[in-house]
Amino acid sequence: MFCIQKEDVKLELEVVEVNSLFIHEKILPHMVEKLTWEFSNLADLENPIIIEQNGIILDGNHRAYVFRELKFKYIPVCRIDYFHKNTKLRYWFRLLSNVKEMKLIEDIARGMGAVFKEVRDRESLKRNLDHDRYSFGVQQGQTFALIRFGGNKVHDAVSAYEMVERVQEKLVQKGAKIDYIPCQHVYDEAFCKALKEKEVIIWTPQITKEMVIWAAREQKVFAPKTTRHLIPARPLNVNIPTQWFKENVSLEEINKRFSSFLKQKEIKQLAPGQVIDGRYYQEELFVFLDKKKEPVSGTQRGKK
Repeated sequence: MFCIQKEDVKLELEVVEVNSLFIHEKILPHMVEKLTWEFSNLADLENPIIIEQNGIILDGNHRAYVFRELKFKYIPVCRIDYFHKNTKLRYWFRLLSNVKEMKLIEDIARGMGAVFKEVRDRESLKRNLDHDRYSFGVQQGQTFALIRFGGNKVHDAVSAYEMVERVQEKLVQKGAKIDYIPCQHVYDEAFCKALKEKEVIIWTPQITKEMVIWAAREQKVFAPKTTRHLIPARPLNVNIPTQWFKENVSLEEINKRFSSFLKQKEIKQLAPGQVIDGRYYQEELFVFLDKKKEPVSGTQRGKK
């Protein structure tokens, strides 16, 4: 095992059996297709997947799924403390375009047996979702509404997200197009003002870490793009050759090789707020570098 320790944050990097991990969200076919092509051609695994202490995948469900489908026995992981104060559970909201009016969503929800209730403003919607974690909300312009299904359809966090998925599928069937956005975007005034007339945001259920753990223990799988985890720190640029995981070697042997491989690299520590390869990182980064190469540069940005 290779450890990175800073104050009370500990990152444990190791190789584990793919089948020992729990994929807690359904996968998106287009992402699987892309990754399957890459790893079939033995592309390096750039970053380890992030897991909690019991093997629940927090970031990297699609990579683990593809490794399993390609019959790779092992996969590199970074194990973190899920209940550390700086490990935050956030959500992916849905941004739907080509929705003419809120009445369409109301008709779909009521037709499926839900209660549809308009609320005064954004803060009222947030309070309702914090109070009732199996409900979800919709926003179009300055109109906000709460949607709640009865206990015969929603009885836990997983079924709550299943109903979100069913509502959005019906909207897509009627011509809407879907995208996924980080939940904090709805608190950005510039983002909300830029929304177009026919764009709608679905505020997904505000589930808890305990609900994620419970679902994993019950072997229940959430809808795609349910959770979005912010972690205390993140390792990047490990670049492990995937051909290793096709070799017939023991777990002990491949972990020795993995640890030795990482010890040969330099680690550059970067503050939160970096943009690397087009992605914005809110957490502190530990970037692995080949000793002969120049450090990867990140662009400092303000927090979102």
